[in-house]
Amino acid sequence: MAGEPAKVAEPELEYPERNWRGFFREHFGPSMLWALIGIGGSHIVLAPTLGGTFGLVAIWMFGLIYAAKYGAWELGIRYNYGAGANPIEAYDQLPGPKNWALWVTVLVFTGMYTFITASVGMNTAAFAAALTPEWFTATMAYVVFVGGAGLLVVVSRYDLLETALIGFTVALGVLVLLGALVGPPSGEVVAETMFAVPGLTDPAFVALFAAAAGFAPTGFSTSILIGSWSMAKGDGASELEEKGLDPHDPKHHDYIRAWIETGRRDFNIGYAFSFLLIVSMVVLASNVLYPNPPTDANLAFAIGSILSDSFGEWSYYAMLLGGFAALYSTVITLLDGSARATGDILPLALENDDIDSERVRKLVVLGVVVGSSAMVVALGEVPVTLLLYVAALLAVTEIFFYPANWYVVEKNLPEPFRPSRAWHAYYVVSLVLVLVFGAMGAAVRLGLIG
Repeated sequence: MAGEPAKVAEPELEYPERNWRGFFREHFGPSMLWALIGIGGSHIVLAPTLGGTFGLVAIWMFGLIYAAKYGAWELGIRYNYGAGANPIEAYDQLPGPKNWALWVTVLVFTGMYTFITASVGMNTAAFAAALTPEWFTATMAYVVFVGGAGLLVVVSRYDLLETALIGFTVALGVLVLLGALVGPPSGEVVAETMFAVPGLTDPAFVALFAAAAGFAPTGFSTSILIGSWSMAKGDGASELEEKGLDPHDPKHHDYIRAWIETGRRDFNIGYAFSFLLIVSMVVLASNVLYPNPPTDANLAFAIGSILSDSFGEWSYYAMLLGGFAALYSTVITLLDGSARATGDILPLALENDDIDSERVRKLVVLGVVVGSSAMVVALGEVPVTLLLYVAALLAVTEIFFYPANWYVVEKNLPEPFRPSRAWHAYYVVSLVLVLVFGAMGAAVRLGLIG
């Protein structure tokens, strides 16, 4: 009718692909990046150590850990697509002193990641030393490779190297999965270890389980990293906000629900892949190493031999090269991820948008490289011991991210996308288990056990 204002057409929304082909073409990715950064200390060192110590019962240990820790990342994915942001952006809402959670996060990504880099880097150096002349020691390898990684991250010229390392890591993953099928443990080992629950107060069990709980599949802080990768796609509630639409409007709820389900599907695939690979490493270790787990002195040799029964002598060098690639790619991701996260979080913590995030990023990389190198030089070549120590510490320090993610989900998501009663029950049970894991790690680190 003449005189009436013209209706403005609402922006068209792009729903996720429903079929598997479209999913893998358009939406698959962030979870595999997450899974690949986890194929480091937990898969290459801890899984063979637990398998070599306890045999196949280690599968149940890792199964409990994966089941308990899933919730922290599920909440992060739910927030990514339901609120259209990274959970860290809402950490200033947590009850308590102003911005305390942001400062805790900064401390984790600087101080704690220095310890993690030292532990994973020392294991990387052990593999590098096994592939090079005898005069090239593991300590020298650490300074060369971790220092080189820091330089590459600072100048952002590591894409080609990282792609190559990921390629080797994927090849190693396929080889390990096939190896577990070709060379399973003997019937005797299966019968002896599959259900042989260790003494729950035994110092060796507590120390190794606490370490596995800290590192497997990765630390909870990676929910911040996967949030960044997920948000880079610009889907879910973030697309609504970009187009000036209200995520709380009921007419957009089907759209948000579809994206939460898609994000969760992506993560579930990466999570399942990570678990299958760690189980395969336990199977191989139970076949080749049990009851003699890797030690500081023979780490690279022991891990290198893990595929020998499946594929023969040539696999020794394939395993060394693949293990090095997996660990070194983790080092690069740790340096880059911790630096970028700190550069993004510090302006939020200080409430100052004028902070030069790029300068912060470079300073964090330098600090982590120098601090971790000093630690390694002072400690000497103790790759397994350091990894077990840091992993148990991680079981304590990263618990915080689980309830933090839960709180911001409940506070910020539209009501239809908040967790159901069934999810609440799961979160409570799993969080209790995570707290128990942390208590075990604390007991080990405080010397109360062992």
